[in-house]
Amino acid sequence: MNRQIQIFLSAIVALLVACGPSDPPVGESARDHALAHAQPGFVCPMHPMVTADEPGSCPICGMDLVKRKQEIGDGGDREVLYYRHPHNPQITSDVPTKDEMGMDYLPVYAEAGAGGEGILISAEVRNNLGVRIAEVGRGLLPRTIRAVGHVTYDESRVRHVHARAEGWVERLFVSSVGDRVGRGDPLLELYSPRLVTAQEEYLQALRMGGEGLIGASETRLRALGISDDEIRRVRDAGKVDGRILYRAPSDGVVTRLEIRDGMFVKPDTDMVVLADLSNVWIEADVLARQSAWLGRGVPALVKLDQLPGRDLTGELTYVYPEADPRTRAIRVRLVFENPGEALKPNSFATVTISEPDPVPMLIVPLEALIRTSDQTRVIVEIAPNRFAPRIVDVAYESGDMGAIRTGLVPGERVVVSGQFMLDSEANLRGELERISGPPDEDPAGTRPDHRH
Repeated sequence: MNRQIQIFLSAIVALLVACGPSDPPVGESARDHALAHAQPGFVCPMHPMVTADEPGSCPICGMDLVKRKQEIGDGGDREVLYYRHPHNPQITSDVPTKDEMGMDYLPVYAEAGAGGEGILISAEVRNNLGVRIAEVGRGLLPRTIRAVGHVTYDESRVRHVHARAEGWVERLFVSSVGDRVGRGDPLLELYSPRLVTAQEEYLQALRMGGEGLIGASETRLRALGISDDEIRRVRDAGKVDGRILYRAPSDGVVTRLEIRDGMFVKPDTDMVVLADLSNVWIEADVLARQSAWLGRGVPALVKLDQLPGRDLTGELTYVYPEADPRTRAIRVRLVFENPGEALKPNSFATVTISEPDPVPMLIVPLEALIRTSDQTRVIVEIAPNRFAPRIVDVAYESGDMGAIRTGLVPGERVVVSGQFMLDSEANLRGELERISGPPDEDPAGTRPDHRH
């Protein structure tokens, strides 16, 4: 011990000699003067390796140097519990040291581990971490969903044309997909051997007479898809031709054309598909976790690339009862009139769905939330420069804000920037276990195991 005292006194004498005849200043002890040289009193808040004995500015970032708090001294100085890595608070040390970049480890004082809930940091550390605060408020936060949708045909206005008997296409009146037709316009003419037989039976019934026989023959012709006009044509002509003319059942455009002249078709052949574009559907996929409040009548806004500057307002007309088996999303539908056919099927749309009648909720910025696999928490400023983690229950998110169901009260202040470093420090200190689990049997065990 005497050897250590001798070395310490020699160091003090050497420093006093180096100071010159006018040092130490009046009123300053030799010990304090030696400590001032050993640890300069001013340091850059962003670059701890930059120090000075008097005020100035950092040559690296230009920030003003701040006064360093003394770490050792008499009974009025703060006790240093341990030192932590400047960028990774999980790495600590019992003695002052430097990291791999030459930066000093940051001291953690006894005041930060005792004397109140949470962790206490200095104004300099708060500035270094870039801590920003937001106040918890109560207000209306309408839930909003933005989803990608697409324009599709109104399926209630799509018509399929099938033959009711095998035969050959004798003549085709439409040439390609996209052809526009009106109700009653001819689509194709089909020759069928079965129709020949049915027409012969009908003409024979006419010759034999008898309302029952004639009626049965007409019923068979109608079952083969022959219209009353075609039946009258056969009756007036008095001869069999075996042909049937198919006409458009509604106005629309040809969306599928599976036949050509001379093709042989069967009843399962989807010969022509027509779609009426006077109305269209817009369908969008919504994440399952966002779909609970959706229903018929919820307002929505639709934007389309082919209509820049022209937004469509509508409402949900149908929410599908099952999720998509591949994406697990819930599909919703809107119906729009389509004058001039400005809405083109298969084009993309952006659908924004808004909650019509929101209820007041506690609101915080989403950037304040710290999410883990089993919980969500925030860092609350419970006193000036004193912070504590708090588990919260997030009801929903809308835009860049989140609605909180439980865990906060109006007027509390939460950290929205720098909270991850504070949370890591609190985790090291055992704060999370204290607020979420049973009390520790050893309340004094606040200091973590130190590692290099």
